[in-house]
Amino acid sequence: MNNENNELKLIPVENSNKFMGIKINKNKIEVYVPKIYRKNLNEKKKRQELLKFLDSISLAKNLNNDNIELGDNDFVGEMWPIESFLWIIKDYFENGYFYNSEKKYSKDNKGKIDWKRTLKTIPIYSGGNIIYDELITSKLSSANDVVAEIYKLCLSISLKRIGWVFNYNFKVSVQQYKSNIEMVYIIKNEFNSTFDDIKRLRFKHMLKILNGIGKDNMLTNKTVYGITNYYYVVEQMIDKMFMGIDSDELKKYYPYGYWDLGDKPISTSLLRPDTICRNNGKIYIIDSKMYKYGYTAKSNHLPQTSDILKQVTYGEFIRNKCGYENIRNIFLIPYNKELDNFKDHDDLVYLGKAYGKWDIQDKLDTHNYIFTFLIDYNYLLLNYNKHDSKNIEKLCERVESLLADLGFNK
Repeated sequence: MNNENNELKLIPVENSNKFMGIKINKNKIEVYVPKIYRKNLNEKKKRQELLKFLDSISLAKNLNNDNIELGDNDFVGEMWPIESFLWIIKDYFENGYFYNSEKKYSKDNKGKIDWKRTLKTIPIYSGGNIIYDELITSKLSSANDVVAEIYKLCLSISLKRIGWVFNYNFKVSVQQYKSNIEMVYIIKNEFNSTFDDIKRLRFKHMLKILNGIGKDNMLTNKTVYGITNYYYVVEQMIDKMFMGIDSDELKKYYPYGYWDLGDKPISTSLLRPDTICRNNGKIYIIDSKMYKYGYTAKSNHLPQTSDILKQVTYGEFIRNKCGYENIRNIFLIPYNKELDNFKDHDDLVYLGKAYGKWDIQDKLDTHNYIFTFLIDYNYLLLNYNKHDSKNIEKLCERVESLLADLGFNK
């Protein structure tokens, strides 16, 4: 193993539709993070939080299963199975290099006696005694060096991608003798031919790594992993934190339009609310907005009229088409709570409400108000997967209190 020092550089990105992720060129590591990302002063925690950020990018893959097709340019470079990288590195430090071993039998009296096989041989009878003069023994020996080399390759890939997080400044001496397709084929065969649970788990992670890289030159010192529309990721984090309804059920709340061109109606693109959650018999429509307001605190960086109108449309559709009452609308904007230009510095902060004046009703309904909250980005990043109901209760209770102040008692 050869040592080399890594140079880590954080690059804040202002616009959520620009590249965010990581670029590695030999020992130079550039991590492109949202402007609202707050760098931890503790070096160890900083690297671990950066790993959480990189892991969050994979959340956008879920959208491809929800009739939302991300473009070819949305994902950039490789797909990193970070969980598999971590597993392979941990496996190496706990068990050393993996060698695919097999049990071999012999009659050389070296190894552990296999009595089941020995008793099937023909014994010698002497003086009324039964003597087995050829004891069959067994011992484990390394087999299939190709699998061992592929394991080393997966370890090398893992260390090059995320070894810097743990200050593992070494590389594995390995060469690539097979194409990616051949290696995937070999490991799939190994996976299907063993009943050993640990081996199957190891091969599963190796396959994820091989499929994630997806190219033959796997030993390159240059790599890119990221996304150009990180707001998709934020949507998914907020949906998980506030335990939104599943994607199949969410589809019935999609407003849609049609063109009539003289033949049968042609459906147009649909509108898609980011998150819908239920609490105490009420519907909460949450729209995640990754706006510059999260680091500027300037009112002209808040959601505009088109965003407000779209949110009200969701409420109208769910009330009129789906037959629900007690509908609430929410904007959630990630921000950096430690910036001085914000007057409040909590993880979840109420900012204000948005509404429109195009409705001819004398009194607006509950869904015509969009209550806007700020959520600290680092808090969201570190906690989105914990499913803490306290966050939901806090959000919903504040909305109900605000509606009560407006004279709603539903």
